[in-house]
Amino acid sequence: MADQDLLRIRETAAAYAEAVRATQRFFDRVEDLEDPSVQVEYATLAEAEKRAAGDRLDALTAVGVEVPSIDDSDAVG
Repeated sequence: MADQDLLRIRETAAAYAEAVRATQRFFDRVEDLEDPSVQVEYATLAEAEKRAAGDRLDALTAVGVEVPSIDDSDAVG
């Protein structure tokens, strides 16, 4: 694995972790889940998490690191 690949994996993992922390900080301070502005802010944070997770997965897949998802929304339960 090239150094650039490993650097990209580290950067995308850090960005994903920060996106999750931002959502956690949001819930630490939120008081009214029914407030429309709170719902909009959460939607924005959730989208940022989704984007960051996709970037992380893309970086891993690009170098051949693949693990079956434990959070597969297509799974039958």
